[in-house]
Amino acid sequence: MVTGSTISVLATRTLRSDRPVSVFAEFPRDTRLGPILPGHVIELGSMVFEFDEEYAAVVSAADAEMFAPETLPPDPLPEL
Repeated sequence: MVTGSTISVLATRTLRSDRPVSVFAEFPRDTRLGPILPGHVIELGSMVFEFDEEYAAVVSAADAEMFAPETLPPDPLPEL
């Protein structure tokens, strides 16, 4: 989960990964998430996290928002 001030890694149950049960780790928002390594893996500090392929674009967008905002497309619904 990425907010304006932190990046939180949520823990889930082994057989129920659709519901978080606790916060596993927290990092300052200015922590770079990428690069995404083969196998959809990122390294945060001394920890390595694997995530589903469907979230690769989200990880990349979170980094772009912080470190290269000029590369993001304009918000199509800025009033929401």
